[in-house]
Amino acid sequence: MITIKEEKENKKKKVEPHYIVKYEYIIGDSDGYTSEKVNVSLKNPYVERYVKLLNSLEPVEDKWGVMLDETDLIDHLNAKQISEDDYNFLLRMMFEESESKFEVSEENQKYANEFFDGVYSDTEYSFLVFEKIKLFYVDEFGKKHKTEVK
Repeated sequence: MITIKEEKENKKKKVEPHYIVKYEYIIGDSDGYTSEKVNVSLKNPYVERYVKLLNSLEPVEDKWGVMLDETDLIDHLNAKQISEDDYNFLLRMMFEESESKFEVSEENQKYANEFFDGVYSDTEYSFLVFEKIKLFYVDEFGKKHKTEVK
Protein backbone atom coordinates (compact mmCIF):
# COMPACT_ATOMS: atom_id res chain seq x y z
CA MET A 1 0.00 0.00 0.00
CA ILE A 2 1.24 3.40 -0.86
CA THR A 3 0.27 6.34 1.21
CA ILE A 4 0.95 9.86 0.27
CA LYS A 5 2.35 11.91 3.08
CA GLU A 6 1.11 15.39 3.48
CA GLU A 7 3.61 17.82 2.07
CA LYS A 8 4.88 20.13 4.74
CA GLU A 9 4.71 23.81 4.10
CA ASN A 10 8.04 25.56 3.81
CA LYS A 11 8.60 26.78 7.37
CA LYS A 12 11.50 28.99 6.39
CA LYS A 13 11.23 32.25 8.27
CA LYS A 14 9.97 35.01 6.05
CA VAL A 15 11.87 38.28 6.12
CA GLU A 16 10.96 41.83 5.31
CA PRO A 17 12.21 42.44 1.73
CA HIS A 18 15.20 44.79 1.73
CA TYR A 19 18.41 45.71 -0.03
CA ILE A 20 21.91 44.72 0.96
CA VAL A 21 24.53 47.35 0.17
CA LYS A 22 27.91 45.63 -0.07
CA TYR A 23 30.97 47.88 0.08
CA GLU A 24 34.05 46.28 -1.47
CA TYR A 25 37.53 47.38 -0.41
CA ILE A 26 41.17 46.59 -1.09
CA ILE A 27 43.31 46.36 2.04
CA GLY A 28 46.08 48.84 1.29
CA ASP A 29 49.19 47.22 2.76
CA SER A 30 48.38 43.56 2.35
CA ASP A 31 47.17 42.95 -1.21
CA GLY A 32 43.91 41.59 0.16
CA TYR A 33 40.23 42.32 -0.08
CA THR A 34 37.46 42.87 2.42
CA SER A 35 33.85 43.98 2.38
CA GLU A 36 31.14 45.37 4.62
CA LYS A 37 27.42 44.83 4.25
CA VAL A 38 24.50 46.89 5.49
CA ASN A 39 20.79 46.25 5.19
CA VAL A 40 18.82 49.08 3.64
CA SER A 41 15.06 49.49 3.48
CA LEU A 42 13.28 49.15 0.13
CA LYS A 43 11.62 52.46 1.02
CA ASN A 44 14.98 54.25 1.27
CA PRO A 45 14.69 57.19 -1.16
CA TYR A 46 18.47 57.67 -1.26
CA VAL A 47 19.80 54.23 -2.20
CA GLU A 48 19.87 54.66 -6.00
CA ARG A 49 21.63 58.03 -5.92
CA TYR A 50 24.05 56.82 -3.26
CA VAL A 51 25.11 53.71 -5.19
CA LYS A 52 25.43 55.62 -8.48
CA LEU A 53 27.55 58.37 -6.93
CA LEU A 54 29.95 56.11 -5.07
CA ASN A 55 30.40 53.82 -8.05
CA SER A 56 31.16 56.86 -10.25
CA LEU A 57 34.14 58.01 -8.16
CA GLU A 58 37.57 57.63 -9.74
CA PRO A 59 40.97 58.13 -8.13
CA VAL A 60 41.95 61.81 -8.19
CA GLU A 61 45.36 63.19 -9.09
CA ASP A 62 48.16 62.08 -6.74
CA LYS A 63 45.96 59.30 -5.30
CA TRP A 64 46.01 55.69 -6.42
CA GLY A 65 42.58 54.87 -5.10
CA VAL A 66 39.31 56.15 -3.67
CA MET A 67 39.24 56.59 0.09
CA LEU A 68 35.92 56.94 1.88
CA ASP A 69 36.75 59.65 4.37
CA GLU A 70 35.73 63.29 4.63
CA THR A 71 39.11 64.76 3.79
CA ASP A 72 39.47 62.73 0.59
CA LEU A 73 35.85 63.20 -0.48
CA ILE A 74 36.43 66.91 -1.01
CA ASP A 75 39.12 66.02 -3.56
CA HIS A 76 36.40 64.50 -5.76
CA LEU A 77 34.44 67.75 -5.51
CA ASN A 78 37.53 69.78 -6.41
CA ALA A 79 38.22 67.44 -9.36
CA LYS A 80 34.64 68.09 -10.54
CA GLN A 81 33.72 64.39 -10.37
CA ILE A 82 30.75 65.35 -8.20
CA SER A 83 28.74 68.54 -7.69
CA GLU A 84 28.59 70.46 -4.43
CA ASP A 85 25.11 69.02 -3.83
CA ASP A 86 26.45 65.49 -4.44
CA TYR A 87 29.32 66.18 -2.05
CA ASN A 88 26.93 67.33 0.71
CA PHE A 89 24.63 64.38 -0.01
CA LEU A 90 27.50 61.89 0.36
CA LEU A 91 28.76 63.57 3.53
CA ARG A 92 25.30 63.23 5.09
CA MET A 93 24.78 59.62 4.01
CA MET A 94 28.30 58.39 4.89
CA PHE A 95 29.20 60.10 8.15
CA GLU A 96 27.15 60.35 11.31
CA GLU A 97 28.66 63.70 12.22
CA SER A 98 29.61 65.92 9.32
CA GLU A 99 29.35 69.51 8.14
CA SER A 100 26.91 68.52 5.40
CA LYS A 101 24.43 71.08 4.11
CA PHE A 102 22.17 68.37 2.67
CA GLU A 103 18.71 68.65 4.23
CA VAL A 104 16.96 65.46 5.30
CA SER A 105 13.32 65.57 6.36
CA GLU A 106 12.36 64.19 9.75
CA GLU A 107 10.58 61.20 8.22
CA ASN A 108 13.66 60.30 6.14
CA GLN A 109 16.24 60.52 8.94
CA LYS A 110 16.24 56.75 9.52
CA TYR A 111 16.85 56.11 5.82
CA ALA A 112 19.72 58.59 5.64
CA ASN A 113 21.34 56.81 8.60
CA GLU A 114 21.26 53.32 7.06
CA PHE A 115 24.56 53.62 5.17
CA PHE A 116 26.96 54.58 8.00
CA ASP A 117 28.04 51.12 9.11
CA GLY A 118 29.61 50.14 5.79
CA VAL A 119 31.82 53.22 5.36
CA TYR A 120 35.47 52.68 6.33
CA SER A 121 38.77 54.19 5.28
CA ASP A 122 41.04 52.10 7.50
CA THR A 123 41.29 49.06 9.72
CA GLU A 124 43.42 48.53 12.79
CA TYR A 125 46.19 47.27 10.50
CA SER A 126 46.01 49.24 7.27
CA PHE A 127 44.10 51.71 5.13
CA LEU A 128 41.21 50.66 2.90
CA VAL A 129 40.73 51.64 -0.72
CA PHE A 130 37.12 51.66 -1.88
CA GLU A 131 36.49 49.57 -5.00
CA LYS A 132 32.72 49.64 -5.58
CA ILE A 133 29.30 48.99 -4.16
CA LYS A 134 27.18 46.03 -5.09
CA LEU A 135 23.46 46.20 -4.43
CA PHE A 136 21.38 43.10 -3.78
CA TYR A 137 17.65 42.66 -3.31
CA VAL A 138 16.49 40.20 -0.65
CA ASP A 139 12.96 38.88 -1.19
CA GLU A 140 10.46 37.83 1.47
CA PHE A 141 11.89 34.29 1.50
CA GLY A 142 15.42 35.52 2.20
CA LYS A 143 16.68 34.80 -1.34
CA LYS A 144 19.32 37.29 -2.49
CA HIS A 145 19.09 38.68 -6.04
CA LYS A 146 21.65 40.73 -7.97
CA THR A 147 20.60 44.17 -9.12
CA GLU A 148 21.76 46.64 -11.71
CA VAL A 149 21.68 50.36 -10.99
CA LYS A 150 21.80 52.51 -14.11
